[in-house]
Amino acid sequence: MNTFIIILLVVVIPAFIIVMKSKPATAFVPKKQEPQTPARPPLTDAEREAIRQADEAWDWDTHKAIVAGTYTGPLPELIYEGHWSDLYPDIYHTSIAGINFRRGIKDLAGTRFDATIVAEPKNKYDPNAIKIVSYDGRHLGYIPADETDDVRDFISSPLPHPCRVFIDEGEEDVYNEDTDRWRTRHYLIGRVNIPRHKPTV
Repeated sequence: MNTFIIILLVVVIPAFIIVMKSKPATAFVPKKQEPQTPARPPLTDAEREAIRQADEAWDWDTHKAIVAGTYTGPLPELIYEGHWSDLYPDIYHTSIAGINFRRGIKDLAGTRFDATIVAEPKNKYDPNAIKIVSYDGRHLGYIPADETDDVRDFISSPLPHPCRVFIDEGEEDVYNEDTDRWRTRHYLIGRVNIPRHKPTV
């Protein structure tokens, strides 16, 4: 055992030290730093209000640009506490009433297209009704009954009048007491943007 220790101390360890010293030193190369994207400053009150209005108008491009910090358009101005100027003064936006009672339009989920609002004076429930008709003649639903006068006052010409329709699909869990089971119900969400003026050709 003593002989093994002597050999280890006299031969092996010095040889190991010589080998390590003979290796060329490796220069330290710092890791290349990736360029850091500057953090976006917190949203201002005006930007948050602009996002709210853009969402209401289904203007996703403006929403995304504000969040990304690339938006260069106007922002709403605070008129007085809680009241802001309108980014879309020439667009009336509202929901499509009764869209889930219409047949043959489920294939329109996820689409956006031009349509027309049309007076329906022979409607037996509401002679003031305004229906929304797709480009291919399908009846999509109605302007909410409590907004028809507002729409007529807003637009600059008699009906029919062009509009832009946005239809998406939603879902919710519904409990059925008869079967004691939950099921997922799918439904349509319809919005319509109505320009104040008819587009000029």
